[in-house]
Amino acid sequence: MTTKLSIKKKLLIYSFFIQIIILFIFSFSLYKSLEISTIDKFQATLKVITLDITDDVKEKDRVEDVVLDENKEYNFEPLFIRILDEKSHQKIIETQYFPQDIELNNKYLDSLKENIVIFKEQNNYLISRIKIDFNNSLKIIIEVATTKDIIWETLKELIYILAFIIPIILIFSIIGGNFLIYKSFAPIEKVLEELKNISASDLSARLKNPNNQDEINQLVMEINSLLTRLESSFERISQFSSDASHELKTPLTVIKGELEVALRKDRNIEEYKQALKTSLDEVVVIEQTINDLLFLAKNENDLILSNKKELLYFDEIIDESINEIKNFAKINQIGIKFEMIDTIEFNGYSSLLKIAIKNLLKNAIQYSNKNSSIIVKSYLKNQDFYISIQDFGIGIAKNEQEKIFEKFYRTDKSRTKDSGGTGLGMSIVKKIIDIHKGKIEITSAENIGTIITISFLQDF
Repeated sequence: MTTKLSIKKKLLIYSFFIQIIILFIFSFSLYKSLEISTIDKFQATLKVITLDITDDVKEKDRVEDVVLDENKEYNFEPLFIRILDEKSHQKIIETQYFPQDIELNNKYLDSLKENIVIFKEQNNYLISRIKIDFNNSLKIIIEVATTKDIIWETLKELIYILAFIIPIILIFSIIGGNFLIYKSFAPIEKVLEELKNISASDLSARLKNPNNQDEINQLVMEINSLLTRLESSFERISQFSSDASHELKTPLTVIKGELEVALRKDRNIEEYKQALKTSLDEVVVIEQTINDLLFLAKNENDLILSNKKELLYFDEIIDESINEIKNFAKINQIGIKFEMIDTIEFNGYSSLLKIAIKNLLKNAIQYSNKNSSIIVKSYLKNQDFYISIQDFGIGIAKNEQEKIFEKFYRTDKSRTKDSGGTGLGMSIVKKIIDIHKGKIEITSAENIGTIITISFLQDF
């Protein structure tokens, strides 16, 4: 049932029960402390009376001569006195109305030591006993008893007081707890009201920071930070969707146009083949775009789990990447030279690194001048691993170097498009390098060429 209640009401209920438990423990502890204290007080009183009676008895010649007047002499009520023979445990003398339900335990009486007052509780009585030597002729046991009712009467007053005070304390606790809880939750409720006014369509609104520097203020700051990140992410998603739609729409428009022209009138086989070839080229572009988008849509954990981390050699990865892309380089009349300066062993994901290097090579080929060569190097520097890819082409303007890792960004759109690029290759490279905790550096000059260097730490 409590699952349907608000946190405020739950706190009130929990605090109420906790207070009841605390008050119960406090009351019980107070009661027991007073009970022990009262018993100790009465024991001390009985001990004094017992010793007084002992002194009176020792002054007499015979035990029978002792006058036991509990009311007048000792000023303590109720008080019962009895003297027993130590050997037979028979009564020698006792006060009037001495309780008969105070039973004699022979074994216990025999265990009494001389001149030592011993206390014992029996039935509803508190009894003190002492064994003494009466005039060196007779050993006797003096018993002094009182009812425990007198103790209960003392404690009953405390119970009445607690029964009156505890409900008052609980009422004030509930009122005070309710005030404090609602006062404490007021800033949170204010935050909730402000959050209701923030929608997915407009994430520009921000929560007002409270004046106090407490956890609520920290919560507001974190929510505002989250809203900032969400707003930025939504903007990127929106831009990404727009760019993706545009990139996919363009080849689809080309395919549609080619097919419409081909169907408008009868054509020869070569014209049909050319139309189908153009359409096929555009389908390849669409397929590559979709594959690249799917790759970028995966988070790092998914990519890591789907690939095996292993000990690899950079020269083997580079050789395989060059062999797989050499036909593309040949078509574009570009040569590739690989200079292995150092043999490098590295723990990484070979399939992902191959994708990154192939994208870098393809990008370099697309932007290189005809009949030029691309230089690929692998080497060690300061105990870190490096791969550099240098081309001799149009270069990258300074203001564009930071943008090339953005999705669908092209420094020369027409040329990249003609080469079949999607504008996603460098974004894929950046993601793979980030997975390997690496870095990418760009050195470029317009109309001279570009060097892209990727570096990795040894202990990845």
